[in-house]
Amino acid sequence: MGTLPRSLRAFRWYAAVTGAAVTVHQVLPAGWRPLSYTLISATTIIPLGLLVRRSAPRSRLPWSLLLFAMVLLALGSWITAAGGVAFRAVGDQVVTAGHVALLAAALTLVVIRGRNDMGGLIDTAVALMGLGSLLWSCLLQPRLAEVRTPLGTQITLLVTIFVLAGVLGALSRLWFVAGQRLLALQLLVYALLLALVGNTALALTSASMTADRPRWVETFFLVCYLCVGTAALHPSIQELSRPGPAPVDRLSGRRLVFLGAAMVASPLIGGGRQVLGQPADGLLIALGTLAVAPFVMLRIHRLAVQREAAERALVHQATHDALTGLPNRAELRTRLVAALDREGTVAWPNVVLLFCDLNGFKLVNDRLGHAAGDLLLVEVAARLRAGLRAGETVARYGGDEFLVLCENGSSATVARLQGLIHDALSAPIHLGDEQVHVGASIGAVTSDGLADADELIRRADEAMYKAKQQRHPNDRQLVGRPAPADAGTPA
Repeated sequence: MGTLPRSLRAFRWYAAVTGAAVTVHQVLPAGWRPLSYTLISATTIIPLGLLVRRSAPRSRLPWSLLLFAMVLLALGSWITAAGGVAFRAVGDQVVTAGHVALLAAALTLVVIRGRNDMGGLIDTAVALMGLGSLLWSCLLQPRLAEVRTPLGTQITLLVTIFVLAGVLGALSRLWFVAGQRLLALQLLVYALLLALVGNTALALTSASMTADRPRWVETFFLVCYLCVGTAALHPSIQELSRPGPAPVDRLSGRRLVFLGAAMVASPLIGGGRQVLGQPADGLLIALGTLAVAPFVMLRIHRLAVQREAAERALVHQATHDALTGLPNRAELRTRLVAALDREGTVAWPNVVLLFCDLNGFKLVNDRLGHAAGDLLLVEVAARLRAGLRAGETVARYGGDEFLVLCENGSSATVARLQGLIHDALSAPIHLGDEQVHVGASIGAVTSDGLADADELIRRADEAMYKAKQQRHPNDRQLVGRPAPADAGTPA
């Protein structure tokens, strides 16, 4: 057997040592447990610090926030352990700040890893927050009301439940669509699940985040810290700093119903208590709606943006050539009709149209194959488009035929555009290991103010064929004198 990589050895050693410490914690006397708990929670700082140090600067943010969160959580426990009951409120506030930092770290990780699946992340986060509402109303709130827990503590616990449930849903979605086994991601999901269970248990027992915790409740949090530390040491943690796969985002009828149910869960559950003769849970109604509504609005916004993008893509597909990306025949005719209509508002004709047919394209296609021919057309299209001015259009009319449309044209415009085509085709075109040359026969026409779009295209086509007939069979490229009116030029 080969030697394990250093990262895997550190992963195994940390898991073994910290796991042993968690086991020993269960049998320690009550007086030693606060110190043991603080030390175990603080052990996560070392692997997270190493992770931040070895990560690239642009990918450090989630790990820096997670490190900060673990520092705050360990500090909150130490404050209560050292200061006793007098500092319990301070310790709870520091732990709450740690939960906020934990949320920020998880959300940053979700945005980085799940940027290609934001719709799915929102759906799962909202769904889990809806389940959090049910957990609060049916289990936690009655217990907190029974023991007369202060309102501030209730708000803290409710926010914690919502935050952990939403982030847990988002991370679970990342796990589901990962496409590969990422143990670090799985460990982070386990950590959040344990944190959610632990906070639920706290609400049902001491209602304090740092003091008077039953031993079995502490176990959830200690194993949570163990998962975070081992995740930071596992080699797959670096993969989480890269964007994940982009699954198809289909908001089906079933998912839409589920999303709507999650949105109304908080007000429905909170107000439903009154229907059953119990006090309405105003805290759940207010905070639950505030927590879920922005995510639902963001989801609706994303759907609107995606629909607009899809509509633009369909329009572009209908009006542009799939191979070269240039306007197609139908779009060229539409623009030509519009140009001729605008021409009618001035006192002189000014629309210029050039019909360009490549010379030598068939030889390339026959000798090198259709794939090479396609590459040649793409390169020619890019060269022609690069030389145009604002308001000028080059379109692929079909096969190896291109049309150039220009408004406010003149004889000088015809000469410039013919020169542009000549210059674009003068350099050899590289097709793999081959270099090929192609020329073009060009028919140029200027509007007389009477011809419509189809007639102008027909005239340009005829001028191009005249130019092709004038082309000497032994000449690869010939450039003639441009004419101010209908003219054919072999290039």
